[in-house]
Amino acid sequence: MLRAAIAALLLTLSLSSPSALAEGRALILNGYVDGLPFPRRIKEEIRNQLEENVPGIVVHSQSLDIYRPQSEEYKQLLVDLITHTYADQIDLIVALDPNAFFFYRERLSKVFGEVPVIYSNDRGTVTDLRANEYSLLIRPNFRETLRIARHHIPDLKRIYLVGDEYNQELTQTTLEGLIEGIELVKLGGLPLQSMRDQISKLGAGDLLFFQLLFADGEGTPMVPPIRYLREFSEISPVPTVCMYANFIAQGCLGGSVSSPHDQAGAIVEAIQTFTYDEASLPTATWERLAAPPTGQVLRRFASQSLVDYPKLTTYDLDRRELPGVTYLNKPAPIYQGYARELSIAAIGALALLVVLTIYLSIVQRQRNVLHRFAALTDNVPTGIFWLDDRLRRWHHNSRIEQWANELNRPVHEIREAAMEHLLQQLEKPRDFELNDGKNGRFFRVRATEFESHPEILLLEDTTVTHEYQRRLQQQAMIDDLTGLPNRRTLNISLKRWCASSRRDAKPFAVMLIDLDGFKPINDEHGHATGDHVLATISERLQSRTRQNDLFGRLGGDEFLLLAEGVTNREESQQLCDQIQSIIREPIECTAADRVFEVSVGASVGIAFCPTHSTDAEELLLLADRAMYQVKERGKGTWGLYQPPNDETLDA
Repeated sequence: MLRAAIAALLLTLSLSSPSALAEGRALILNGYVDGLPFPRRIKEEIRNQLEENVPGIVVHSQSLDIYRPQSEEYKQLLVDLITHTYADQIDLIVALDPNAFFFYRERLSKVFGEVPVIYSNDRGTVTDLRANEYSLLIRPNFRETLRIARHHIPDLKRIYLVGDEYNQELTQTTLEGLIEGIELVKLGGLPLQSMRDQISKLGAGDLLFFQLLFADGEGTPMVPPIRYLREFSEISPVPTVCMYANFIAQGCLGGSVSSPHDQAGAIVEAIQTFTYDEASLPTATWERLAAPPTGQVLRRFASQSLVDYPKLTTYDLDRRELPGVTYLNKPAPIYQGYARELSIAAIGALALLVVLTIYLSIVQRQRNVLHRFAALTDNVPTGIFWLDDRLRRWHHNSRIEQWANELNRPVHEIREAAMEHLLQQLEKPRDFELNDGKNGRFFRVRATEFESHPEILLLEDTTVTHEYQRRLQQQAMIDDLTGLPNRRTLNISLKRWCASSRRDAKPFAVMLIDLDGFKPINDEHGHATGDHVLATISERLQSRTRQNDLFGRLGGDEFLLLAEGVTNREESQQLCDQIQSIIREPIECTAADRVFEVSVGASVGIAFCPTHSTDAEELLLLADRAMYQVKERGKGTWGLYQPPNDETLDA
């Protein structure tokens, strides 16, 4: 019910509530093979932008690799994997491409039910959207590319298109009525060698527009496309405009180009914009379709206007800058003529004279003040060093003398330490510490300057603040009763262990330990005895914990052990036997002048990373389930987590 409520809330997202996905889960489906650069960067950008703008969201991704021929068995394995991993766990699905969306609709829609799906539909192929499906049409801004080309090539007469049939037709449809006097020539359907021949013969008034092409007119593969963009740019006598920002580094002049950051930003904005009845974002360049089906379709120019400035010179183009266009790699301006240089030098000299006059005035006032406050410094809590009028001798107040005696240091060592610290921390001042091996103090130093030498040093004692911060930090991370890492520390550590396991393939076991028979002791002998039992068991287990393991208290009578390298039943049994043996040892207690012994047992639930999961919260939940399965069987033993379809607990 809670997930259904979150899903319903997601459908009513708007700019006024950008954090409606807080603490939700999003799944990104990508139809390409895992690791393909452009889709991979889009996934990373979506993850980064969502995590930056939506507090607490968890973003998962799944590459399907279905653009290559795949067997039905492979596709069913994908369905089983996604169902087992994400069913009833996801609040939003993002399909990055058509094949990913059709795979979801055909095979996964029943698994996820009414979970909202945003489809990055770059070709407008889906029109029969269901109630929970939202389409984001990311279109190239061909009109902006034409505006840039006409500005820098005033005599433009022909545009040669190198793209697939869809992009070439879309270009002709989009620019219809805007290209009077300009001829569009489609090269994308020609054999590769014919393209090369025509491109090499282009001349005055021509422009090459490389869009996106994966095969020539005879079906010969042209992958990766960027390789052929580089080749065509090298053999073309005229400039080349393009659709993607990364093409600029390969010889493209520029145009209205898209990057993974732009496309990911459009998808994230769409997530925050869709509602049942309307879809609008006044601060962005959204454009509604003529008749959007129930407000479920948006069209977005996910691009920016970029031009590689040096290529304007290379191709002898008009170098006047066009408003709204960013020019890359512009050379630094070089001032021409001596008159301008002299004017700048004169203004600089005048400004310097004004600054020096103000500075000298301030310094003179400071020197006058020094004589007046010298008699007052002994009664302030701040330590003060100051120079006399001749800047030859340092003076200090009684507070400095007091600190020197407490720290068993000469006064000049305190001043020299403050000066050294001041010079090292000019950009970001920090406190520094002085001690004699036993006693220590923290100081914050400030200074005024005169002729590049500090004239006054002010030392503020911040020892109490540092001690208070240290205690607060310790209280936030350590359990007061046992001195072990507390729940917050354990959660942070578990996430780090999971990240390390994913990155470096380091397996470990999550062992949830729950004491058996502790409550009767607490009820019969009181909380003081219960606290003594918890502290004793904690001390015993901590002293026998392996060096690379982490042991802490979750709360109550629950403890958590992260055991590095424990990956199978035999290793788990050996470690659990040792833990339970330690816990069962009798504990001597004293209450009401009576000495007696008590003993408790323990039930241990275990989950493995990465075998069971690499997510910290899920690992803790699985270990908890395993522990409760142990308790249902009679307590006092241990068990490994088993999926729900297993009939028995492995112990």
